[in-house]
Amino acid sequence: MTFITEYPWWFLLFCVATGILFAYILYGRKKFIFTENESKWWKYGLAFLRFLSTSLIAFLLLSLLIKTKKTEEEKPVILLLQDNSSSLNVSFGNFSKEKYAVQLTSLQEKIKDKYELISYNFGDELTDFSEPNYSEKETDISNAIDELITRHGSQNIGAVILASDGIFNKGNSPLYNRNALTIPFYTIALGDTTIKKDALIKSVRYPEIVYLGDQFNINVQIEANHLQGQTSVLEVISPDGKVLLNKVVTITEDRFIFQTDAVGDAIKPGILQYRIRLKALSGETIIENNADIAYVEVIDGRKKVLMLYDAPHPDVKAFRNAIEQNKNYQFEEADIKNYSGNYKEADLIILHGLPSAGAMTKLNSIQEIVSSNTPVLLVLSANTNIGQFNTIQKILQISGSSLNGNDVFPIYQSSFSKFTMSEAALKTIQTLPPLLAPFGRYQAAATADIFYRQQIGNIQTDNPLIIFNEVNGHKTGIICGEGLWRWRLNEFAQTKNFEATDEIINKCVQYLTVKGDKRRFRVHTPKNVFNANEAIQIDAELYNESYELVNEVDATAVVKGDNGKEYTYTFDKTINAYTINAGILPVGNYSILAKANYKGNANSANSNFSVRPVIIETLNTQANHQLLTILANQSGGKSYNPSTMLSIAEDIDKNATIKSILYDTFTTRPLIDMKWLFFIILLLLISEWFIRKFNGNI
Repeated sequence: MTFITEYPWWFLLFCVATGILFAYILYGRKKFIFTENESKWWKYGLAFLRFLSTSLIAFLLLSLLIKTKKTEEEKPVILLLQDNSSSLNVSFGNFSKEKYAVQLTSLQEKIKDKYELISYNFGDELTDFSEPNYSEKETDISNAIDELITRHGSQNIGAVILASDGIFNKGNSPLYNRNALTIPFYTIALGDTTIKKDALIKSVRYPEIVYLGDQFNINVQIEANHLQGQTSVLEVISPDGKVLLNKVVTITEDRFIFQTDAVGDAIKPGILQYRIRLKALSGETIIENNADIAYVEVIDGRKKVLMLYDAPHPDVKAFRNAIEQNKNYQFEEADIKNYSGNYKEADLIILHGLPSAGAMTKLNSIQEIVSSNTPVLLVLSANTNIGQFNTIQKILQISGSSLNGNDVFPIYQSSFSKFTMSEAALKTIQTLPPLLAPFGRYQAAATADIFYRQQIGNIQTDNPLIIFNEVNGHKTGIICGEGLWRWRLNEFAQTKNFEATDEIINKCVQYLTVKGDKRRFRVHTPKNVFNANEAIQIDAELYNESYELVNEVDATAVVKGDNGKEYTYTFDKTINAYTINAGILPVGNYSILAKANYKGNANSANSNFSVRPVIIETLNTQANHQLLTILANQSGGKSYNPSTMLSIAEDIDKNATIKSILYDTFTTRPLIDMKWLFFIILLLLISEWFIRKFNGNI
C-alpha cells in the first residue's frame, strides 16, 4: 500500500504541527481538578487524543490517495477435444469404449486438480462436452482447433488434449493449421490401424447439373480389401427404375480397385436420383458403404452473360471467376471496340467502365443496349464518363463529379427485398476493403431499390453503392464502384475462400437474369439437395396487390416424404418474409405444400428437395495414428495410446512452458473514501469528550 498526494511530502509536517498546536492550546495551560498525578496523565492522554484526531483531519485536507496492489493468478487452461465421429463407432480398436470412458473420466479429474479444464466434442463442428456416442457423420479436426482458438485465444492456454483416430474427411489437414503449431498437443490415438475386410463404393463422380436432352456419365469406383476370390454385382439404377448398369465384379487381389461408367439421360427437368448398389460379400465388416446415391439436376438451358469493357481490368476476371462457378451460366467477355457479336442473344449484359471516352464510337451501341429489353448491369470505374452515363439511363444521376474518387465501404440495407444474402456473407462483406466510387452528388430514381449504400470513412451516406430498378419488366442494376477483385483477394486471405464475394456477384446476376415471377406466394429452399446431417431451411414470400412483400398473416407448410410421412410446420416471420428451420430429416425425396390466407384469398405454393445420406465416415475407418504423432511432435507435445493416457497429467506438469500467469492490479482510491478512517476520527473525538465529561471537565 502506497500513499500519494499532489502536495510536497513536507506538508505532512504542517499536519502534525497542527495537531500539536491544537492539543497544546486545549491542554497545555488549562488546569484540571484531578489529583496531581491524575491531572498529569489524564492531561497527556486527552492531549494525545486531540493530537491524533486533528492530525488525521489535516491529513484528509491534503487529498491523500492510497495505491494498492493485488496479485491474481491465472491458471493454465487445458482444452480437451474428444472425437465423436462414427468412424470410431465402426472400430474402436483393442481398447473397449467402456474402459476408455473410465480412463477419460480419471484423466479429467487429475487435470482439474491443478488446471482449468474445458472439454469439447467434435465431428463436423465443435460442441459442448458430453459422453461421446460416436455418431457424427463428418470429421473436421482443423476447424475444431480453429474454433478452440476463437473461443479461448485470450486465455492462458497451456495445452490441448486431442483424443481421435486421426481420420479427417472435411477441411484441411491439422498438420498445416497455424494454430496447432503454437500450443502443445497431447494426442490420444484411438481406433484401429488395421485394414478391415470390406468392399465399398469408394467414389461416385457425376455432373451435378446437366441440360435437358444431354447424356452424361456416372463414374463408379469400388474398393475391396481382404476379399480375394469373391464375386459381387454392381448396379446403377435410374429414377424410373431402369437398370443402367449391371456388372459382375470378380475380386482378384487382396487390395482390389475397380471403376466403370454408366450412361444416364437427362430426360426431364428437375432433380434426378440415381441409385448405386454393390452386392454385399461374405465377411464384410461394414455394409452401409455398399450403396450411394447420385443427385443430378436437369435444367432447360444455360443463360448467357456477356461482359463488355473498354480496357482490361482485374474486376473482369473477378466477375468471370464468380459466374463461371455456376453451371447455369455461360460467360463471355470482350472489348467493346472489337465486339462484333449479337448482344441480343445474351440474357444479361454487364458494361464495365462504360460509357467511356475510349469507346466514343460505340456510344450509340451502348445506348441501344441500355434501352433494349435485355437486362443490364452497369459497373462504374475510373474510366466511366459520368456525363454520358447520366445520359444513357435515368435510374441514377451523379452530378458535380470529378476525376477523383471516394473509398467507400458497403452498408447493407435491411429493407432490400429483391433477394436475400446469407448471414455469413453479410458479416464477411463488412470486413472487406473499400470500393472506389465516383465523387459527386447521387440522386436515385424513386422506383429504384438500393441494395447497399456508401460509407465514406465513418460517415454513412445516402449515396447508393449497389442499386436495382425494374420498369415494365426491364431490369437494370448499377454497381457504383470498382475493386471487387480486392474483395476476393482479401476474403481469401481471411477465410481461404471467395464465397461472400462470389455470392453477391451471383445474386446480382441471378436476380437480373430471372424472368419476372408474378406468383403472389412462393416457397423454395436454398438448395435442392441437403446432406442427412444438415438442417433443412424453407423460405417463402407473400406479395400484396402491388407486389410488395408482406408477412402480416400466418403461413404453414406440409413437408411430405416419399415414404408418405408428413411433417407440418408454421413459418417464422422475418423482416418481410417467412422462414422455417425444419431440422434434420431422414434420407429421401420431399415435397413442400405451403399455404397462406391473405385478404380472403387462399394462396398456395409448391416446391421439393432431397436429403442424401452421408456415408463419408464409413469410406475410411483405418485410424491414422501417424498424423497424431506428427501433430504432437511438431507442437511440443506427446502422443499416447488409451492404456497410457493417464500419464498425460504428469507430463503436462513437467512441461515448463505450461505455467500460471500472475497479474498485478493496481487500484488508487482517495483516503477520504475509507469509511473506517471516519470512524477512527469519530472514536477519538468521542473518547476525548467522554473522558472530559466523566471527570467533570467540559
